[in-house]
Amino acid sequence: REHSSRDKPSPVTDKENAIKPSLQITFSTFTVKNGEELKVEIPVAGHPAPKIEWKKDGQGVKETSRLEVSTTPSLTVLHIRHAARDAVTGDSILLTWEKPETDGGSEIDGYIVEKRDKEENEWITCTPSTGVEDTSYTVKRLTENAEYNFRICAMNVAGAGEYVELPGSVKAAEKLEAPEIELDIALRKIVNVRIDVPFKGVPAPTVTWKKDGNILKETSRVNVNIFDTSSQLVIKDATRTDVGVYEVTLTNSAGTTAAEIFVNVFERPGPPTDLSVDEVSADFVSLSWQPPQYTGGCEISNYVVEKRDTGSTIWQTVSATVARTSIKISRLTQGIEYQFHVAAENRYGRSHYVESEPVVAQFPFKPPDAPTNLHVVQASKSAMVIAWSKPDSDGGSPIIGYYLECKDQSSILWSKLNKSLVTETKFKVTSVEEGLVYEFRVCAENMAGVGPCSNASEPVVAPKIIKYFICDTLMSTLITKKNQLQRSQAFFFLVNFVKIKTP
Repeated sequence: REHSSRDKPSPVTDKENAIKPSLQITFSTFTVKNGEELKVEIPVAGHPAPKIEWKKDGQGVKETSRLEVSTTPSLTVLHIRHAARDAVTGDSILLTWEKPETDGGSEIDGYIVEKRDKEENEWITCTPSTGVEDTSYTVKRLTENAEYNFRICAMNVAGAGEYVELPGSVKAAEKLEAPEIELDIALRKIVNVRIDVPFKGVPAPTVTWKKDGNILKETSRVNVNIFDTSSQLVIKDATRTDVGVYEVTLTNSAGTTAAEIFVNVFERPGPPTDLSVDEVSADFVSLSWQPPQYTGGCEISNYVVEKRDTGSTIWQTVSATVARTSIKISRLTQGIEYQFHVAAENRYGRSHYVESEPVVAQFPFKPPDAPTNLHVVQASKSAMVIAWSKPDSDGGSPIIGYYLECKDQSSILWSKLNKSLVTETKFKVTSVEEGLVYEFRVCAENMAGVGPCSNASEPVVAPKIIKYFICDTLMSTLITKKNQLQRSQAFFFLVNFVKIKTP
């Protein structure tokens, strides 16, 4: 049977079997801590196998020793080791923050960011006057190598809240990094060091190895092998104790020669040293420390400072980006005992923390002593004037004023005489009652608080006036009723002369 050409089946082409490329993305945002590892795996589909390209900020991703891209027909993987964020450049600084714990009863509308040059006092607003909605902002148009301070406040319908200042200053400068060989954290834990030293000499030389000037001791990890024309140093599972200068010396009857080899091990640094509390006040503490004795084989990138109330076991981060070896920690509560600890960070991790001694947030001076020489200068039936001398010691801070109290001699309760501070060393009391016996006391106040009260003054009576009328025929007689008066009372006698006609 013959077939016509139109009965023949058409060949199948790749175009007809093509499948549109697709990506199975479960998450669109990935978060990773500074210095940690990130691996993003994305299944792909398509026929023929699609071409896959990764981009960052619109530009093709460049693979480095820290960043790798691997692709199979069904999977593409982005692998980032020691993730880092380029927050600081020569002309910009990226700031991030958390939302306030309370919004004041109204939704947060935005945030205001202000800056000032470290050497200046004037704060300049960086954000629009209406603020920014995000909890991050890049401050641009900075002067390269200049240091800046930053502060941030939140806004709602009631207005702007209290500013929070970023601890320390930030320098607008590109971070320079010396070239290094980077090893994955897991690999560094099992890395082996092998040093091969070829040599020659007749007769065969004697080989000696030293570390930091001392004869090298072989252990189960550290071994020296000597062959006819070479020597080999092998260090298994290298640690920081293996860092140092190794010297190999060759000696024969013809002479001696030596070579030095420096061995470095990259890992997280040791803790900072010499942590000290330099200044203590009622609402801030200043700390300083020295860099770690062991840096982990590379530069220290920053320090992490945390605090805790000694009545709690929870540490709170003060700052995780401290660039210097000192910090002023503000917004403390007066009278609370705090403890602080500091850790160093490099590109391979964070050190152990070094802790400070507990310290109470209080002024570096004490309240003043009690005033002295309290006495009544003048007394009348409606007022008394009292005076006193300054305390023998002001507690290390100038006296800012005095508080006075009084009581009836028969009472045990003292009453305050002034609400606002008296700045002079005398005071006029107008709230006295005629005939009552009063006692007074006074205390001084400085920046540390109110000191103890003085001793009570001698009892003093608000005088009473008694009028007696004496006729001219009895002028020689003055009735004082002396026996009717209490010994603690005092009286003024007003004598009126009245002329009486006699028969």
